[in-house]
Amino acid sequence: MSNDFETGLGKLEAIKTRLDAAPLDVLAESSNVSPADCELMGRFIQQYCFADLNARRIIDLLQHAALGECARNAGNLRDAQVFQKLRDVASSLWASDLKDGLFRASETIEMHRVHRHNFAHWAARRVRGEDALILFTLNATEARRRTGSPPESGELVYALVSTIGLREELDKLVGHTEYLAISAAYIDQNFELFSKKYAGDLAT
Repeated sequence: MSNDFETGLGKLEAIKTRLDAAPLDVLAESSNVSPADCELMGRFIQQYCFADLNARRIIDLLQHAALGECARNAGNLRDAQVFQKLRDVASSLWASDLKDGLFRASETIEMHRVHRHNFAHWAARRVRGEDALILFTLNATEARRRTGSPPESGELVYALVSTIGLREELDKLVGHTEYLAISAAYIDQNFELFSKKYAGDLAT
């Protein structure tokens, strides 16, 4: 996977150099995304949405078990806060496979947040003849978030995403998302047990 990443990164740098040299040709250098591209981007978005949903369920369940019902506040978290909060809450758990699994899942899923965000908020086309997507926005806030600097008024900002290894990354996201769904159901079904352990009524 590291070789795939390095190959994809090298190709993106070459594509960017080519496009920056002829900015008026950017649209001509790209084509409409294929149904397979749309399916890939849509799955990234939905898998992340389900991961976010179940992360919030777990946060509320564990905080309720530990501190009482008034501690349920996951619904007030911003998207960027959810998985850090999940790790914070998981850190209060006793040593267990669940604690380790929640840390691993949250860290991996959070790495894919940039893909979910870009696929959901930027317009996508495929770079002709390349394993890459080109994403466009006229939204100044989105452009600043991606590039770190404000664009010129009316400037069409673009970003490149390599599709090399992207399906393998999606498979990882799917696996961790399913793990959060299973974990949320398990905690819910054993809520009284978790409450007693937090209260110290059961040995850990």
